[in-house]
Amino acid sequence: MSEPILTLDAVEKRYGADVAVERIDLAIDKREFIVLMGPSGCGKTTTLRILAGLETPTAGEVRLWGRPINDVPPWQREMPMVWQSYALFPFLDVRRNVEFGLKQRGGMSAGERRKKALEWLDRLGIAHMEKRGIHQLSGGQRQRVALARALALEPEVLLLDEPLSALDAHLRIRMQGELSRLHSELGITFVYVTHAQSEAFALADRVVIMSEGRVQQIGAPREIYRAPASRFVADFIGASNVVGGTVVEEKDGTVVLETPVGRLEATGSRAKGAAGALSIPADWIAVEPAGEATDGTAVEGRLVTEDFTGAVVTLYVELHDGSQFFVQKQQHEIERLSLKRGTRVRLSWPLEHATILPE
Repeated sequence: MSEPILTLDAVEKRYGADVAVERIDLAIDKREFIVLMGPSGCGKTTTLRILAGLETPTAGEVRLWGRPINDVPPWQREMPMVWQSYALFPFLDVRRNVEFGLKQRGGMSAGERRKKALEWLDRLGIAHMEKRGIHQLSGGQRQRVALARALALEPEVLLLDEPLSALDAHLRIRMQGELSRLHSELGITFVYVTHAQSEAFALADRVVIMSEGRVQQIGAPREIYRAPASRFVADFIGASNVVGGTVVEEKDGTVVLETPVGRLEATGSRAKGAAGALSIPADWIAVEPAGEATDGTAVEGRLVTEDFTGAVVTLYVELHDGSQFFVQKQQHEIERLSLKRGTRVRLSWPLEHATILPE
């Protein structure tokens, strides 16, 4: 195994009695695309600022290629940050904004800086805008200028703090593709902060989910989607129905929980009498008209509404206790069922996709 390019070893950040980040351990490999994700106030931006040198850890150590950098100032770390607000200079035109970091670094003539800036503007498709003022650009164009300014430094690590949050939906999708392409082509390590699951799952090699300053789970997007490590992660990702209950039976890798919607089975292990919660992915649930007896991998309810977003439709089914299950299906599957609001339906799923969440 090669040495990680970046390491956070038991890193903490406290502001008096308030804990912003608590004992984060994370090793980031060269060329990885790491996304820090979580609700507002979870510590993801503070962690990014610690990497950038804009915050000093209260405890723990940050290392770059194995070398401690806690006391290294931001301008010597050579890890530029692309800000949510872009942080462009309104008194400089596009090209001079990109040249700014190169000028601060030194070692290049004015002609070399101009050539390098134009190269990156060209790669990002905005070289023809080199003399425009920042106020003349759209949000997407400003984002490209901010990226060009950071990438012109040719860093080993690029830090990005919610860089797409100010863009319209269609521009966000386009820029996601642009970021993915750049990461693949350049071989730079990206550390990216977002609260948007769609961005994280579309871009990341690994996702770090945080809550209240603590890391809740680290894994590939597919792993986190299919196997959330806790109820918090399952609820935050929002891809599964989570039902709490009490274990009434445990045998051969299967547990039976007594829940408000009946006895349900799940894969996993938990002692009899213990509290537990099972997770059922919404896209693994089959829908059919009610009438057949339910078992440990099925429930019945009434279709109350559906959310149409194009190819995928989300159905919301109210169960007898007033709670809701949601089911995600392709539009053509829903059309074949010809379901109407108020119809009673049976929801069922394979046992292997109903898992008991870790404690």
